[in-house]
Amino acid sequence: MRCLISTNSNPYFNLATEEYFLKRSREEIFMLYINEPCVVVGKHQNLLSEINLAYIRKNNIKLARRISGGGTVYQDFNNLNFSFIHNCENRDQINFSKFTLPILEALNQMGLDAKLSGRNDLLINSEKISGNAMHIYKTRVLSHGTLLFDTDLIKLSSALKNNGVRYTDKSIKSVRSKVTNISDHLKNSITTDQFSNALFQNIINAKDTRIKTLDQVEINEISSNSKKKFETWNWIYGYSPKYIFKNIFHIRNISISVELSIEKGIIGIAKILTDPVDLTIELEFENVLTGTQHDYDIIKEKIKVMPKINSDATMLLSEYCDHLF
Repeated sequence: MRCLISTNSNPYFNLATEEYFLKRSREEIFMLYINEPCVVVGKHQNLLSEINLAYIRKNNIKLARRISGGGTVYQDFNNLNFSFIHNCENRDQINFSKFTLPILEALNQMGLDAKLSGRNDLLINSEKISGNAMHIYKTRVLSHGTLLFDTDLIKLSSALKNNGVRYTDKSIKSVRSKVTNISDHLKNSITTDQFSNALFQNIINAKDTRIKTLDQVEINEISSNSKKKFETWNWIYGYSPKYIFKNIFHIRNISISVELSIEKGIIGIAKILTDPVDLTIELEFENVLTGTQHDYDIIKEKIKVMPKINSDATMLLSEYCDHLF
């Protein structure tokens, strides 16, 4: 089994690395990596319904989508990610316990009483320290998970607070669990890097392994796939299943009702109602939104450059943007 620790903290690059080894290699892989602050959604999730967009924008947190299913996770420099990529001729033998067992054994050797839950999470004292997901490609399987070592749990909670009730869709919903950091359960204080190295050493000592970093050819191909897929708006936002967004809010004593029908990230139908009725604002706003990407920056920019009806109406339209997510 080839083992490596990624030296790149870009979440798109690391997600592209997993896909590269899954689809372009026959090697069995164990990889550890740490991402800069980001939120990663499952392949089949509606990204906007899972996140606190205002908080994420304010704190410059990256948004990403992985190729596996499962729920949304927040990651930072004190969260460790692990990946196993194996050949699997018999799919009946594929299960999370097979791939999480080496991690559990390594944690137990560090004096931690960690267990695998029925939801395929790793727990300490019934609190979640790791979420896991899986993706099968032909006769290859990717099983990967997070390890909350010393993650900022306040930021985690804030980034994943959402107004999911505004979204109607058939996407996979995240299940919120009580979480804890691994560092809080260790007898001796260690850094995230020390934890990563200790975990890595435990894995490679227990397996027939060889350590090999990425070579330049691999880096070039992974970087190319990252740019073509994982960093694109179409993958991050546009891959969300079709959904309907509804919201009712008040600005300047005007009640506004919004209903947007979105498919592949594009607003197909926009219905706006105001009370008291202002047909000028309703029609202008519907024209701005229809055919537009359901994206904060894009909508905000379209409002800025739209023909000016009057200063009050334009200002009101600008204020609408904060209520469309």
